[in-house]
Amino acid sequence: MFCVKCGMEIDDDSVFCTGCGARIGEPETVVNDQSGPDFLKEDEEPTMLLSDEELQEAFINEYGAESPEIGHPTDNSRDFFYNSDMAENTDDLMPFNEYSGSIDSAPHEDRRNGSFNDNSDTISFDAVEDEMYAPPLPEPYPEPEPYNEPQPYAPPYSEPYNNYQADNVPPPHPVQKRPAQRQEPQTVKIGAGRLVGAFLLSVFAIVFLLVFSLTLCIKLGMSGGIVRNNLTRMNDNTLLSSEYEGNELSNTIYGSLGFKNATGGMASESSFRNYMLRTDFVDYIGRSAGSYLSYIIDGRGGDPSITSEDFVYDFIKGNNRASIEEWGYSMTDNEYMLMAQNLESDGFSDDMSISEWGSAAGFSLRNLKFLFSFMTIAVFLIITALLFIWTAVAVGGHGKYITSYFGGILKTSGFVMIFVGAASVLAPALAYVFNQQAVFYILAYGLRTFALIALCTGAAELILGGIFSMVHKRMK
Repeated sequence: MFCVKCGMEIDDDSVFCTGCGARIGEPETVVNDQSGPDFLKEDEEPTMLLSDEELQEAFINEYGAESPEIGHPTDNSRDFFYNSDMAENTDDLMPFNEYSGSIDSAPHEDRRNGSFNDNSDTISFDAVEDEMYAPPLPEPYPEPEPYNEPQPYAPPYSEPYNNYQADNVPPPHPVQKRPAQRQEPQTVKIGAGRLVGAFLLSVFAIVFLLVFSLTLCIKLGMSGGIVRNNLTRMNDNTLLSSEYEGNELSNTIYGSLGFKNATGGMASESSFRNYMLRTDFVDYIGRSAGSYLSYIIDGRGGDPSITSEDFVYDFIKGNNRASIEEWGYSMTDNEYMLMAQNLESDGFSDDMSISEWGSAAGFSLRNLKFLFSFMTIAVFLIITALLFIWTAVAVGGHGKYITSYFGGILKTSGFVMIFVGAASVLAPALAYVFNQQAVFYILAYGLRTFALIALCTGAAELILGGIFSMVHKRMK
């Protein structure tokens, strides 16, 4: 006999099939509704497959929407294959798989899907329905969410604590960082010895700064050409009216020359004053003063000392035209010689001699040209700068003390230079107002340029000193 399940030949008295293990004599198994096509029923003739339009309409009635792809089963279908042109009855229907034997003889894909069934001899069409099976459409897959790569955990940063090592586990909670407190600048203390040394250096710096400023002002403001130009602006009448040796300057010159005797009593003091106004007396003083200063300060030319004969022949004889205009008389050489002798006896040559001035001063005035040379002035400036540097080094380079000493040095020198400049122009003028001395009148004009340069230099030093003082106050 044969097994109704697998069709394997077994003994007639077997209770179970040796091939599939089915019990012999069990009722016939009904084919599963989903094991085959459902468009046939028992004792009914097979009908033609529905057309595409009819299938679409049936799908709409069933699911309420059109099916995108509905048609006849293809050769790849797992259902039964049916050809309407070939079949008129159910005898022409055949299953897609006509395998026989064990399941091992079936293709791999049929074994995998579990669709292989070796009960083709026992298949019944009682379970086949007259409607065609239409599998439900698969539901659309949801849109994939964007993938965010997980980030490793990073604990919050905190300041390392004491005895922290790299392999230690960080603290579980971040350490709250306190706000940084503003630290007040600490006052740097300098020893008393350093302060005393800095003070002494600042005193020397003041001295050399004053020497530099004064020599520069004298070199620029008291040169021969500048003083000569200033003196030529004097008023000759005021100059002759000024006092000299207890008398007016014109009368003093008149008496020293012995002008009355030299001219035979022809010239009087009043007429001599008019005579002097006709001469170039102011220009002569300017030329003479310029020669002296050029020799002493600039070192130019020979000794410009004026003797009695120089004055008589250069000035009196040089202005013989004034004598003719005033008296209508031209003086002779004998008269000039007599005037020179009178001046010599009055000590005029000694009073105007540079060598005599040097003897009284104790040094040669000729050597002053080295003091007022630009090379010497540059040396004074270098020494002053070095003293500034040494002062800064003495206080350890601390800005608070540097600005204090520098401000003091510059302001002290500035005040002195302003005083010198003001005194150079105001003192002679005030002195002349009170005593009417001719020398003060000459100095008031001759020192004008020097006083102006000294005032400018002092003002510049005061400004610089004020800047250092302001910085010092801000650094406190």
